[in-house]
Amino acid sequence: MSQPVLLVSVRDATEAGVALAGGAAIIDVKEPAAGSLGMASAATIAACGKVVPAGIPWTLAGGELDEAEAAVERLRLTLSELSQSPVAVKFGLSGWHGRNWCRAFLAQQARLPEQVRAIPVAYADALAAHAPSVTTVIDEAAGNGLPVVLVDTFDKSQSGSLLEEASALEITGWVARGKAAGVSLVLAGRIAAEEIGTVAGCQPVAVAVRSAVCIGGRLGRIDEACVRNAVIACQATGSAGDVADIRKILQKGVSI
Repeated sequence: MSQPVLLVSVRDATEAGVALAGGAAIIDVKEPAAGSLGMASAATIAACGKVVPAGIPWTLAGGELDEAEAAVERLRLTLSELSQSPVAVKFGLSGWHGRNWCRAFLAQQARLPEQVRAIPVAYADALAAHAPSVTTVIDEAAGNGLPVVLVDTFDKSQSGSLLEEASALEITGWVARGKAAGVSLVLAGRIAAEEIGTVAGCQPVAVAVRSAVCIGGRLGRIDEACVRNAVIACQATGSAGDVADIRKILQKGVSI
């Protein structure tokens, strides 16, 4: 059984360096004060891109799908300043319950630079987000050739953590459903330090954290020792995961 790797969400280049020093396998750039998928400024994205070494995949939060047009344009303008592009940008599906999110999502994927993958974000608290259910997103992603889905929580103030919104058994079922359809899952959602092992045991391709590795909560600062402990918690679930495999999954179907 292969363990998931650890993705750490950072808000600036300094935090990116700390997360890398602690052993994070994937760096995700976001602005946590701007919500679940708050997009960082162009300057922050450019600075983080210079810190992440070649061979380490990094991703961006792009906000909600309804905001994706502006996010894609910001990324396109920033890429000229980057020595290596992010492998993916994530768009949330809040407000898309009962609507054809795939058509809008694929339209934004087509606007992205060819080396960057768009990843849909399903919300475990789908009712709060007025979003399609996790299983619906997995099934529709599979039907449209999207190889990765991130599962997160939308309402960081009112909803519970991932494990409060869904049981480990249900989450494991989501992962199995995705694998059967060729879709890899990344799991996020206010995962506490003591929950990382349980979430990793559900066998996603990656566990994504911020608050669990911060001093002072998700709006605090990344701590290197906390990142190391989170990596250890992921490693306790099985044989070592391979970040090269993660890169291949993220870039499936994307020219590089």
